[in-house]
Amino acid sequence: MSEIMEGLAYELTSAERKDVRDRYPKTYFPDPVKEPLFWGRRDHQRIPDKFAVVDQRMTNTETGLSQPTVFGVCSDQYKIVPFEDVIHLTEQSVGQLTDYGKIQICPHTYLGGARLKIGIKFPDHQLSIKPGENIIPKVDVFSSYDLSTKLMGRFGAFQLKCLNGAGIWKSFKSFAKRHLQNLFLNELGNNISEGMALFGDQVDAWKKWTELKLDQKLYDTVWDELPFSAAERIKIEALPEIGTGLQLGQAIKGNSLDLWSLSSVLTQFATHDVKSELRRIELEPAIARVMDLTFDKAVAVH
Repeated sequence: MSEIMEGLAYELTSAERKDVRDRYPKTYFPDPVKEPLFWGRRDHQRIPDKFAVVDQRMTNTETGLSQPTVFGVCSDQYKIVPFEDVIHLTEQSVGQLTDYGKIQICPHTYLGGARLKIGIKFPDHQLSIKPGENIIPKVDVFSSYDLSTKLMGRFGAFQLKCLNGAGIWKSFKSFAKRHLQNLFLNELGNNISEGMALFGDQVDAWKKWTELKLDQKLYDTVWDELPFSAAERIKIEALPEIGTGLQLGQAIKGNSLDLWSLSSVLTQFATHDVKSELRRIELEPAIARVMDLTFDKAVAVH
C-alpha cells in the first residue's frame, strides 16, 4: 500500500477518520498531502518524481491564516497513510487479544505532527520484580509523515512507581531485537501474543539485576557508555528514585547500588525530566542496551 505499510491494504473512509480524531481530541492530527517540488529562484523548474509531504491544517497562531508545514520529501511512488488509519488498525489488532485483561491505547503526535507514537499498555498483567517494584507489559507503535521511519514497534515494560501511574520504560531484550523494525500491523496481535508468552522469562532476568551490586569501577564504566552529559550525570546522581528515595551518588558510596535501581533512576530521568519527546524515545532503548551489556559483562567476569 505504501512505504510505511507495505503490502497492507487498509484505508478508512473520511467518516471513520473523523471518528478516530473525535475519540482522541487531545491528539493533533495533521492533514498531509503531496505537493510538487520546484527549484530555482525565478524560472522555477519542476523536480521530477519528487513531492513534498505538506500539512494543510497548520495555521499561524498570530494571523490565523493557513501556514502549510513541510514534513519531508518523498518519491512519486509514496502513498501517505493517515495516522488515523494506523491508530484504527492498531485498535482492531489489539482488540482481538482477549487473554490479557484490559488494554489501554494512547496515541499522540510530536514534532509538530510529523511523527506518531501509540502506547499500548496491559495494566491487568502485572508482575513484581521486588517488593514495591511492579511492572506491566507495554508496546509502542511508531509511524511518521516525515519519512524518518517505517512503521515499527517496540516491546518492553512500564514500571509502576507511584499512584498517578507515572512509569519507567524497560526494554524487553529477548523480543525487541527481532521486532524492532518493519512491524506490520496485520501481524501486531500475533507479535504481542508471542511477546507476552516470553514476558515471564524476561521478568526473571530482570530479577537477577536486583542481585548485581555495582562497585565504583563498573559504575563509572556504565556512565562512559550512557548517552548523558557530565552535567546530566550530576543531576541524575542527586535525583531521588520515585517510591524509594534512593539516590545513586549515596548508594554507590554505600556499596548498596544494584543494577535494577540504577536502571530505574536513569529511565526515570529520561521519561520524567527530559522534555524532548524525540530524545526520550531515543534514550529509552539506549539505556536498556547499556544495562543489558553491563549485566552480561558482570556475569562473564564471575
